[in-house]
Amino acid sequence: MEIERKFLLENKSIIDEIKTKYNKKKIIQDYLYVDDYTVIRKRKLIDSVGEKYIYTVKTMKTGISVNEFEKEITKKEYISLKINPDYNTIIKDRYIVPYLDNLKIEIDVFHGIYEGINFAEIEFMDEEQAYKIKLPEWLGKDITNIISNSQMAINDIKWKLT
Repeated sequence: MEIERKFLLENKSIIDEIKTKYNKKKIIQDYLYVDDYTVIRKRKLIDSVGEKYIYTVKTMKTGISVNEFEKEITKKEYISLKINPDYNTIIKDRYIVPYLDNLKIEIDVFHGIYEGINFAEIEFMDEEQAYKIKLPEWLGKDITNIISNSQMAINDIKWKLT
C-alpha cells in the first residue's frame, strides 16, 4: 500500500538549492495501460551507479492510498513491454530530501512536455501521519487529488498546473 501526498513546488530558489545538495536520478516513465482503477507502467531509472528497470501496477486508489506492486525487471523485459503510443512519456529528474520521522520528500523536476513543472511527494506510513505531520513551509499547493502522473501521461494537462 502506498500512502502519498503530492504538492506543486514553485519556489525556484528551493529547487535550485535541492539540485546542488542532493544526487539526481533520471526517470523515464512509460505507461502500458491506464483506466479508472488500474495503472500499469514501466520505469527506467538512471543514476551514478547505472540503470535499473521497474514494472509497476497500481490499483484501487482511494483518496491518498493506492495498492502498489513493484518489481525490478531486466533490460530485456523492459524493452519487451510495449508502451501505448497514445500516452505521453514522463521524463523527470528526482532528488530525495530526508525529512522528519525517517520520511523523505521526493522532488520531481519534469522535462519534455512538462518542462518547468516540479512536484514534491511524501510517502507516509499511514493516513493519520499524512495529515498530522508538520509539512515544510516551502511546499506549494496540495495537488494530491487533483493530478497524477498517469493523468499526465494520458493527456497534456500542463494547463491545470500553471
